[in-house]
Amino acid sequence: MLKGKMKFIIAIGAIAFAVAYLVYGGVRETMVYYLTVEELHARVPDVYGERVRVSGNVIPGTIKHGADGALAFSISDGGGAVDVNYNGIVPDVFKDDVEAVVEGVYSESGVFQADILLAKCPTKYESTEALYNDQGAPQGASY
Repeated sequence: MLKGKMKFIIAIGAIAFAVAYLVYGGVRETMVYYLTVEELHARVPDVYGERVRVSGNVIPGTIKHGADGALAFSISDGGGAVDVNYNGIVPDVFKDDVEAVVEGVYSESGVFQADILLAKCPTKYESTEALYNDQGAPQGASY
């Protein structure tokens, strides 16, 4: 009876180890480093060919749409700039000065080949108190 329990415990342990190894391997393969533009430049040449995410603001006037649907633009974090080539779905909020996150591979030519483009939605929160006068009526309204 003791041998049967020991075999069962060893089998469960082996299965748990195998599952943990597969989870670790899957997470390691999908893990992508997140860098600023300045950090990207600091990691050259080690970052060439490595899959990374880079964040920065779109430099005004650099957005160029290609005839084949390709998009070229530059991003900066104030400490440097990087040229980006992207071919895919462009977010609606993507425009000059918007914060963008690109994921892909940085090439030795100095161009970031992105296959994922995310744009942060610029939101402004304003106090509703500024919209009303002292009597609680909307500004400009007279009762």
